[in-house]
Amino acid sequence: MTQLALFPLKTVLLPGNKLALKIFEPRYVDMIASCMRGDCRFGVVLIQQGEETSTDSEICSVGTTASIFDWQKRADGLLGITALGHDRFEVIDTHCQTNGLVIANINIISEADNIEIPEQYAYMQELLAHICAQEGNKEVESSGFVATLYQLIYLLPLDTSLKQRLLEVPDCNDRAMILHAELIRLGVIQYVKPDTDQPLDQVE
Repeated sequence: MTQLALFPLKTVLLPGNKLALKIFEPRYVDMIASCMRGDCRFGVVLIQQGEETSTDSEICSVGTTASIFDWQKRADGLLGITALGHDRFEVIDTHCQTNGLVIANINIISEADNIEIPEQYAYMQELLAHICAQEGNKEVESSGFVATLYQLIYLLPLDTSLKQRLLEVPDCNDRAMILHAELIRLGVIQYVKPDTDQPLDQVE
């Protein structure tokens, strides 16, 4: 079990993906400064109920650890950072510091990153390459099954609640099955009905 400072947000950070954040609350300015000094991570979790500026918002039990990939002083004088998602984690319990920063005891959720893409989901890699090319990024950063799924979930216009649900799914094959069904619903891919017109063998 590990302790981790939490950054509750109304968005989902996925492993391997980036999230731009504007830092203005003192509790998070201090948290980011501490992370930069110690080269440590914080946790991004989705808010179920409440506001980002609250200290008692209800949060989801699964989030993503994050490191500071880049930072800059914005034109408005505030600190801007780009957070990079790493590992999924489960929140065991939390407590709030006097400055309002939420600290959680967490367990990291391990996940294999060398799984090959099953044949029935091979199209997802092509879809990812197509989306990246449309956005001007002609290089797909990763070809692994897990990474491909997370990148598609990040790039596709999915509801935040669905992104959180997919983040929480333990097995990447189950995650792919849910995403596949959503791609059909969105009309991104076409459902192919199994061929039932083949003649059955005669039974004597």
